[in-house]
Amino acid sequence: MTFTLSQQQFEALVALARKGATTTDKTRSLSEFLKQIETDNGISRDFVWVQWQEMDQPLPPTARFPEKWPPDMRWYIELVTRRVARADVDQVLAVRASNPTNVLCTRDPAAVLGWTPVDSFFVQ
Repeated sequence: MTFTLSQQQFEALVALARKGATTTDKTRSLSEFLKQIETDNGISRDFVWVQWQEMDQPLPPTARFPEKWPPDMRWYIELVTRRVARADVDQVLAVRASNPTNVLCTRDPAAVLGWTPVDSFFVQ
């Protein structure tokens, strides 16, 4: 049996599945499963976590990089039409941050490994 999903349905499925993947192992397993579905269906998805600090706001004492970060200083960008670009990160920061500094990015679905300064992240 073969199923066909619209782009909107696929994106909703990914978002719902991620909400259920609460541990690093589950997130990685989910990522591998979705990657196989994407390969089978010719989908080219790109995913980037972005996190930052606010220049005029100290981090809460509960913050522990990279495992525990204030949710209002971390966001993810996911596109199925093209790769995430620096302009996408800048747009997130413009909407979600007031005075961002120390901006980092990673493509790790679990948001644990590979954090890189934004200026180096998009240098290819």
